[in-house]
Amino acid sequence: MTEENIKKSGVDATSSDMKAKRGVEIEDYDFDLIESDLKKWPICHLADQRKAFIEEVNQLTVNNLLRYSDEGVQELIAKTIYLEKIRMKKSTWKVDPPNEKLFWNRIEDKLTQIKGMPQEVAREKSRELLYRVINRYTEEIVGDFKTNTFKFARKALTAFFKVLFNKFWEKYPFWGPKSRLLDKVKVTGFVPLVRKLMKKGTVVLVPTHSSNLDSIYLGYAIDFKAGLPFFCYGAGLNLYNSEFAAFYMNRMGAYRLDRRKKNAIYLETLKTMSKRMTEMGVNNLFFPGGTRSRSGKIESKLKLGLLGTMIEAQRSLIQNNSNKKVFVVPVITSYPFVLEARVLIDEYLRSEGKEKYFKRKFKQVKRFSKLTFFNHLFTKNQTTWVSFGRPLDVLGNIINEKGESVDERGRVVDVKDYFTVGTLIKTNNQRESIYTKVLADSIVESYKADNVVLPCHFSAFVAFKFLAKINDDKDIFDLFLLEERDTGLKWRPLVTYAEDMHEKFLELCAEKKLKLTPAFNADTETLLLNGIEELGHYSVRKPLKYLAKSRKLCSEDVKLLFFYHNRLQVYERDLYPDRETSESEL
Repeated sequence: MTEENIKKSGVDATSSDMKAKRGVEIEDYDFDLIESDLKKWPICHLADQRKAFIEEVNQLTVNNLLRYSDEGVQELIAKTIYLEKIRMKKSTWKVDPPNEKLFWNRIEDKLTQIKGMPQEVAREKSRELLYRVINRYTEEIVGDFKTNTFKFARKALTAFFKVLFNKFWEKYPFWGPKSRLLDKVKVTGFVPLVRKLMKKGTVVLVPTHSSNLDSIYLGYAIDFKAGLPFFCYGAGLNLYNSEFAAFYMNRMGAYRLDRRKKNAIYLETLKTMSKRMTEMGVNNLFFPGGTRSRSGKIESKLKLGLLGTMIEAQRSLIQNNSNKKVFVVPVITSYPFVLEARVLIDEYLRSEGKEKYFKRKFKQVKRFSKLTFFNHLFTKNQTTWVSFGRPLDVLGNIINEKGESVDERGRVVDVKDYFTVGTLIKTNNQRESIYTKVLADSIVESYKADNVVLPCHFSAFVAFKFLAKINDDKDIFDLFLLEERDTGLKWRPLVTYAEDMHEKFLELCAEKKLKLTPAFNADTETLLLNGIEELGHYSVRKPLKYLAKSRKLCSEDVKLLFFYHNRLQVYERDLYPDRETSESEL
């Protein structure tokens, strides 16, 4: 398929008149690979140079710590030993090397010996010890990429997603053509522009993070729908606790992030690796939110560490007289379900509510609850979305079709000017920290504007707001304790309430403040029913359940309903600009 051959998402004939009235449509791109020869991919070149790359990162990290650290090298190592011992005592994972204690005990013994040496000898030995610590971290962080493993993963993930997204009672459910599966993996946004930018510099994808499924799902969508070369991506070290996952991720270009390690040496090693990889033109993907969204909300605050390395890499390219640019592309994933939703919302409410939050014990036990997952696995039909936001430069300026940076006034600007002092390109840490915050704010704005709102999110948002409204005498934590029989919402008043909300979302879409699927072209009642049908798949207890006989809507798990409602909480102020913060905005 050529780049001109673009598929459009449609709606059925019964809603065509409504679609003309509403005017809601959204692209679903399906491109061939830019480069089909895996050996020519940047990530493959990095894997071929892995040993040399690790050595280079080691030396650069040593130089950075010697240049920027306010502490002596010995003190820096001593603090690292102290923090690592605390980590090993309080938080151990299966993936941790068996010789960790032995390694750090030996480092501590070496450091003790160095302290008794003459100053010049001690300085040299300290640097050697620092290099040894850095090398251990680098070997842990830097992954590898094997083309044979990647080709096998393509086939395995196709089979996996066919099971996850296809109904069993369809014709050829798990063994049918891949094209049927890809029709349910929707990719939209600025994909054509991103494809052009791959030839002009390094592309860094910064996605939202809501599920452990994100990494493999994004990789699959990028490969088969966006047609982009594979990205080197950051993965939490905790995911490597599974030997099966570790085997493949180690060979699929993932670099490992251990969020338990907060010491200066580890963080500098990670930042140096990211910066150098970007300078080399290796396309990168990492989650700037740091971890999965426990609340279900779209990220509004980002971690600045790895984002800052993008700015450092751009400055370094300019200093080396390179015309290459670093392009930062926000990516938003939209699922009708999150497999681990209940665990995530429990963690979030426990953290936010503290003594106010009590984990609910359901009075009514659901029989055969363990079969619910498999029942949904074989009977539900899923459609998911990946939305590529407009590419940005490292200063948060948007990128036009020519790859030029454009400021807020629409003027083309030269990124080089942002790093120039007089006639020289100079490092200014304070200035670059401000640039990083501006970039983070621009990414967050893109998350909001380029998010694809699904019917399930709309139904959850409306239902929870309506439930809170008719129970305005209750604290939000009291709502989570409601039994199913106490959550009954009369259908007609709910639809009336939702109609106003429906219109407001259509207005926000017209103002390009969010994206809607073609399902929003239907009438409000149909939209709500579609959302209820797809909401909370694979959950034992349904966030929303429509009772046709009594014409009521109820919730078997208000807490789970709150989780899916939170996806649209970011639009609260746009929907109600004159209203104070809602109590449900926890």
